[in-house]
Amino acid sequence: MKTYPVVEITFSPTGGTKKVADQISCYLGNITNTVNLIRHDVSFSDVTVPSDSLAVIAAPVFEGVIPDIAIERMKEIQGNHANCVVIAVYGNRAYDDGLIQLKDTAELCGFNVIASVAAVAEHSFMRQFSSGRPDEEDSKELKKFAEEILEKLSSDKELSTDYFVPGSHEYKRLGNLSVVPKANASCTGCGKCADACPTGAINKNNIRTGDSSKCISCMGCIAACPKGIRKLNPVFLAAASLKMKDLLSGRKPNEIFL
Repeated sequence: MKTYPVVEITFSPTGGTKKVADQISCYLGNITNTVNLIRHDVSFSDVTVPSDSLAVIAAPVFEGVIPDIAIERMKEIQGNHANCVVIAVYGNRAYDDGLIQLKDTAELCGFNVIASVAAVAEHSFMRQFSSGRPDEEDSKELKKFAEEILEKLSSDKELSTDYFVPGSHEYKRLGNLSVVPKANASCTGCGKCADACPTGAINKNNIRTGDSSKCISCMGCIAACPKGIRKLNPVFLAAASLKMKDLLSGRKPNEIFL
């Protein structure tokens, strides 16, 4: 079956979204270019996807929607009528309006969104939920999704982008939750957390904390800390885990729409 040059565009603060995107992309073809939407020090307005490429765009779901900063950066990219797969990655609660929002945004950028995928990855800060996902079972399923996408692309029929995707075009509003991870006195000031922050919320001159007006609670700084020193308040974390236990337990599904 024919494969394609793949342009992979991701917003993946803790790495889970990138893992899912990589697993699908590698079966669709050769990844010829990657665009990291985490970068807050660059403009994405000069990114134009070749029309003969297949774009894979992946972003995480926060409280049922895609983070505003990811949407804003996506909108700078020129889709150039390239075919596209969008992937909304959620932490085992629900993806709500996140997938349809991602599809809508990609279409605004000029992509032909021929498939939409919702996939599960380990929760970004309550790591005990969907721990280790995407796992081996997910990998098999994501490979199957890629095969379905390639089959659609190889069909003689006109590629449809008008297919059902769950969610509302009147997207949910992201709540005001802003929990800012902090480092303790053992912090060495290496600055990797600041480099990983998508909003520039961490000042290297005051690196142990972050600017709550900029922080989007993506947990990228925690994932980047080489010493495991940057953490959330343990009291908050315990309370949140207890409150969300029923909603986040069990094995939630990966889904494809095309």
